[in-house]
Amino acid sequence: MEPLMLLPLTVLLSYLGHGTGAGATPPRFDSIFSFGNSYADTGNFVLQCAGLPSVPFNQSPYGETFFRRPTGRPSDGRLIIDFIAEALQVPLLPPFLSSRQPHQDLDFSRGANFAIVGGTALDVGFFLRRSAASVPPFRSSLRVQIGWFRRLKRSLCNTTTAAAAAGCKDRLMARSLFVVGELGSNDYGYILAGGKSLPEAKSFVPEVVKAICRGIERLVEEGARHMVVSGTLPAGCMPMALTKYGYGAGGKGKGNATTEYDRRTGCLRRLNGLAQYHNWMLREAVGRMRRKYPTTKLVYADFYRPVARLLRRPAKFGFTEEPIRACCGGGGPYNYNPGAACGSPGSTVCRQPSAHVHWDGIHLTEAAYKYIANGWLNGLYAYPSILDLLQ
Repeated sequence: MEPLMLLPLTVLLSYLGHGTGAGATPPRFDSIFSFGNSYADTGNFVLQCAGLPSVPFNQSPYGETFFRRPTGRPSDGRLIIDFIAEALQVPLLPPFLSSRQPHQDLDFSRGANFAIVGGTALDVGFFLRRSAASVPPFRSSLRVQIGWFRRLKRSLCNTTTAAAAAGCKDRLMARSLFVVGELGSNDYGYILAGGKSLPEAKSFVPEVVKAICRGIERLVEEGARHMVVSGTLPAGCMPMALTKYGYGAGGKGKGNATTEYDRRTGCLRRLNGLAQYHNWMLREAVGRMRRKYPTTKLVYADFYRPVARLLRRPAKFGFTEEPIRACCGGGGPYNYNPGAACGSPGSTVCRQPSAHVHWDGIHLTEAAYKYIANGWLNGLYAYPSILDLLQ
């Protein structure tokens, strides 16, 4: 039998008893609300930067694989959140900041995306106090994103009576899936860019995890009953990180290739160790929160293992190109050049993005995201699986 991981989402759902044909169980979720950073942003950053000089994510070749045009997604096509929405029969989530645009008549009744490029777990104030040399340019932390959600919830349940509004909010929360996407990679990136060492960055992990947990609790207090919480991916495998911190690649790495790099993948071991420590702390915290909030179903979604698996055995999953080299970029050993980023003059794009794991040196390709989404849906990389929430 073909492994579940390799089945198309529609076939996977049918196989698991959640098909869309006659007699199928109606969708459990009416809407999805998504939070996080660029790994889940469906256009908020481009909207935030409206009026500023050209934003690469809003330029070709972004979006070329599926949408055939840029949509503000930092990939060649769909993201994990898009595949989750498709599998749960919910429309692709509109970016919340589109509500600020004139003459926009978007329907947020089926969900919204609050994730944004540069999103952090920690607030800007934390960086100003503790790492003032490197501070996020926008206020887009998880707390801010939840504030956006609260504003939207009030507008969705803006009825004539308090009782009707309360009933609307109860129904909305009961039949919605909340996805707290990857957070932490930007936090550690700002900390390292501010001159902190890796051991110093590691000392911030409890603060980052605590901030994510505070966000989860705020959503539970709002009434969320079904939630997915994502860990972080192996940061030491990103072409951007390898270019910036790698030994002998023009970066700032110390030591030598034997001590700095994983022999199987070519990734930076110490950066991956930071990600693994973050994931361990977050998964433990999610377990404690399951016990604290037994009426809310919490899924821990592993972002690290599926990416690591693709990098260790890429050809097995159809990724035939160098797994730590970006499809789109401005040259160099990993095809990442901050002076010629993907979508900017001087960059080039590969012919077959689906053969690559990495898209632009920071983000992944649609093909990689699809593999990860399948694992979250069927439980190979999620605890419990997202499809278990349909029971």
